[in-house]
Amino acid sequence: MSCNLLNKLNIIAEVGQGHDGNLTLAHSYIDAVSKSGVSAIKFQIHLAEHESSIIDKFRVKKKYIYDKSRFNYWKRTEFNIDQWAELKNHAEKLGLIFLCSPFSLKAVDILQKINIKAWKIGSGELNNFPLIEKISKTNKPIILSTGLSNFSEINDAVKLVNNFHKNIAIMQCTSLYPCPKNLIGLNVIKDLKERYKFKVGFSDHSGNPLTSLAAKSLGADFVEVHVVFNKNIIGFDTESSITIEQLKELKNHFSYLDEILKHKINKNIISAILKKNKKLFEKSIFLKKNVISGKKIKFNDLDFRKPANGILARDFRLIIGKKIKKSKRKGSFLKRNDILI
Repeated sequence: MSCNLLNKLNIIAEVGQGHDGNLTLAHSYIDAVSKSGVSAIKFQIHLAEHESSIIDKFRVKKKYIYDKSRFNYWKRTEFNIDQWAELKNHAEKLGLIFLCSPFSLKAVDILQKINIKAWKIGSGELNNFPLIEKISKTNKPIILSTGLSNFSEINDAVKLVNNFHKNIAIMQCTSLYPCPKNLIGLNVIKDLKERYKFKVGFSDHSGNPLTSLAAKSLGADFVEVHVVFNKNIIGFDTESSITIEQLKELKNHFSYLDEILKHKINKNIISAILKKNKKLFEKSIFLKKNVISGKKIKFNDLDFRKPANGILARDFRLIIGKKIKKSKRKGSFLKRNDILI
């Protein structure tokens, strides 16, 4: 798979662990996301015995989530390789790009066996060089998320991948759930584009679809948003997510933005239709008094009205103090040939 896959990305709907270990719910997310029109759906493959430890703590405490430890949580919500293959096949059958972030070397093996088409490396794995190297050797596109790393660390990860290929996209991200407005960092999108010359995406944890629209308008090639069926669902990422209905709206807004952003205009060239409106909307110099032949024109003689079919309002200083050639009645527009220059 070449860079073409990265070119196809517009919105990645991140389910993550929103399925809570329920395979039916995971499939339900695929069905719902496919109807939104976005390009990709993403899950996370967590394998407790290959990723976690007994001192692995929950990021936050949640009511009615009764797992004794994070290890137990990962264990309870695991899917096996056959189930992952089923999810991938379901998504691809519906036209979605299937992505799944691995969090262990074993998870990489599973995803490779089911023939994942591209890799998404989560922010917490950017310094996991054994995992990055193993993934890079597959020569498949890689999306690097940078929510916990500085530029020096990003540089090192990019160099590692570049030892094998340059089929990379990089995502601005801030790993806070939900992410407060003052730490979203949309300015970094431009920095990443200038530094790396790769596709640049934005991974959003704000829970507000407007954030992704702003990212798109500032140059993000694609975005990733956490999705949930309902904001009342208890889960670790619910506050950081948008709803499926908001996802549909976001895709519609993206299509509109794509259309307007691809058309460039030259502000020094006025199109024919604008020239017509220019004449309709702009103002000319209009006499609000009768003016007799030979009289010097004063400002108080003038008004400025539509349409622009005489001397333009912008040129009013050029005629103040000039004599009028022949008498003109109140309500007339001044023309150049009315004035003695």
